Amino acid sequence: MAEEEIPYLTDGYLGAQAKFEPYGLSTLTHEDPVVRLGTNKVKLVIGMTEKTRFTTKFKRMNPIQEMNNCVLTQNMGCEMHFNIAVSQPGFYKFEIYALPTGQAGPNFINVFNYLVHVKNVDTYVEPFPKQYPMWKQEGCFVYEPMMLQKGVNYGVAFKYYIPHAIDVQVKAGDDWFKLDKTDEHVYEGFVDFGANNYPEGTKVKLNVKSRSNKYDILLEYTI
Repeated sequence: MAEEEIPYLTDGYLGAQAKFEPYGLSTLTHEDPVVRLGTNKVKLVIGMTEKTRFTTKFKRMNPIQEMNNCVLTQNMGCEMHFNIAVSQPGFYKFEIYALPTGQAGPNFINVFNYLVHVKNVDTYVEPFPKQYPMWKQEGCFVYEPMMLQKGVNYGVAFKYYIPHAIDVQVKAGDDWFKLDKTDEHVYEGFVDFGANNYPEGTKVKLNVKSRSNKYDILLEYTI
């Protein structure tokens, strides 16, 4: 079966942009900027030679729709992992912006663009949690859960990699659940959502106390 023709894109849009190599970046999983999938989930990994800040844009092409909650960005050492999960087939534009931490300036530079073609939906997905700036700045990583099902009424294990943390808690509605430190920078816990009747739209927040006496929000799920 012939591959579906890709939509029109301006010359030079796909792939590495001017600052990709000067910033010390490299593709570790998908060198080809056209990613054709037989499933609706994929992980793209970019390598770094120095500490770098990232932000992304993710758009469905037809109809045009911003879908940034379909991307979860997390850092593992010298790698940035971009997890993508969508609920509908189609073509999607994924734009990666970066700025080395040592460089001044508020503006991130577009460094790489992918075209993701999802041909088939074979996995149930929910939107990823909202990621607050400190999540990306501190080099955090989620082992589980990457997403929470709407109306969840069962027990869920939580496990995160969070450098510099003093105390880590999950707040579901008005209830606080402490996560235990089980390894260096690793925090784990369990929340029985079935024991609490949380209404639709309840926020479940990952909170961390680090350099100050207040809690900062890293992630925010909606159930």
